[in-house]
Amino acid sequence: MIRVVVSILVSFFLAGAALAAEPKESALSWQKQAKDTRAAVVSVADELGGMDPSAKPDAKGLIDDAMNWLAKGDETVATADAQMAAEDYAGASSTYNMAWQYYVKAATAGLAAKTMLESR
Repeated sequence: MIRVVVSILVSFFLAGAALAAEPKESALSWQKQAKDTRAAVVSVADELGGMDPSAKPDAKGLIDDAMNWLAKGDETVATADAQMAAEDYAGASSTYNMAWQYYVKAATAGLAAKTMLESR
């Protein structure tokens, strides 16, 4: 879990560098940030899949939120991928950034649910 949090924080600090880059480099940087953050979210989701949230409805709500944000991020990445294919690098950069933000929201909700479920 600490590895996931560190990974997300590192992504956050590296994200600032993408803002100063040329449009194509910025888009590629945000694409990587989004995909790396998605991998961290999926690892948390996999852990949550093995836990029973039935005794803690708030945790169940957070898990649902995390899965919804993950799906929204995936939809947004698909849009950004289409923008990259059309060589709309400025648009893709912005859209990948939005996907990254959705993945961060998913990670936050997932980690909160995991913490809640692990507490006694």
